[in-house]
Amino acid sequence: MAQRLPDSVPTHWNINGEVDGYGSKYVNLFLPTGLALVVYLLMSFLPAIDPLKKNYEQFARPYLYFKIFLTGFFICLYFFLLYASTRSVPPEGSLMFGIPISILFFLIGWVLPQIKRNFFIGIRTPWTLSSDEVWDKTHKIGGKIFMAFGVLSLVSVIFGSVVNFVVVIFGAILSAVVMMIYSYLAFRKYKK
Repeated sequence: MAQRLPDSVPTHWNINGEVDGYGSKYVNLFLPTGLALVVYLLMSFLPAIDPLKKNYEQFARPYLYFKIFLTGFFICLYFFLLYASTRSVPPEGSLMFGIPISILFFLIGWVLPQIKRNFFIGIRTPWTLSSDEVWDKTHKIGGKIFMAFGVLSLVSVIFGSVVNFVVVIFGAILSAVVMMIYSYLAFRKYKK
């Protein structure tokens, strides 16, 4: 595979979806696959050191899905980068990254309500970590928000890289803020 790629390949896209950085072909060959392997191995190891490791038995299948989704995301990026590396005019950035990120958000939203309290994945705030009830309520709402955000992000790809970039960045920030506030309010309500 390395022989088929040019020595210099696209490695970075700007907000306009245009390539603005080139690097060694080995970056595109090994970085995404290396990240996929690290994510998979790390997620295989984390339950063993989590203080709430007994909870993993309650969501073993959703945790496996989560691990597959994250690993699959990096593998997908690998194939997109290889494709871009073989084209004289690489595809626009929103097509390269917006689509896989949107799908990842949707899939995470789908599995999020099934995740039980733990210290490594999910919506981890002081309030969700302190209560199974708050954790479950926050993740149920969070799952819907993530799925809606994934769909909105996917639709934004149609309007180009700038729109997709804005939707992804502000959507991620807004989702995090909403989930933090919601978990706090759910905690206060539960305490009463």
